[in-house]
Amino acid sequence: MSSPSFQTDFLDAMERHWLDAELLNAKACLANADQLYGLVAECGLKALMLKWGMPFLNDKPTDRADQKHANGIWDRYETYRQGQPATFALPATNPFQSWRIEHRYANRADFSTARLQQHQAGA
Repeated sequence: MSSPSFQTDFLDAMERHWLDAELLNAKACLANADQLYGLVAECGLKALMLKWGMPFLNDKPTDRADQKHANGIWDRYETYRQGQPATFALPATNPFQSWRIEHRYANRADFSTARLQQHQAGA
C-alpha cells in the first residue's frame, strides 16, 4: 500500500499551525504551542520567499541555505525581500534565535510564558 502524496503548501500550513498554537496556548500547553509558533514563522516566511523566487524542487528549497527552520530562515528572508515592492520588513532582532526544532524533545517544564509570548509575537 502506497502512502498518499502531499504537496507543499506553506501558506495553508502556516494558518493550520497558527490555529493549533493558539488553541494549545489557551489550554496552557506551552511546549507544543511554542513549537508551533516557530513553525508558523517558518512557513509564513517560506511562503513569501517562494513567491519571490526561492528555488524549490521535490517539496523543498533547493538551496541548502533555505532549508532552515524558524531560527535560521529569519535572516534568509531578507535575501528574497530585497527589491520587492512594499513588503513586510522583519524586526532587526530575530525573536526565534533561541527556538530550535529539537526542543520538541524537551521537557515541558523548560518552557516559560515569557518565551512563548516572544515566539507568539514573532509568529
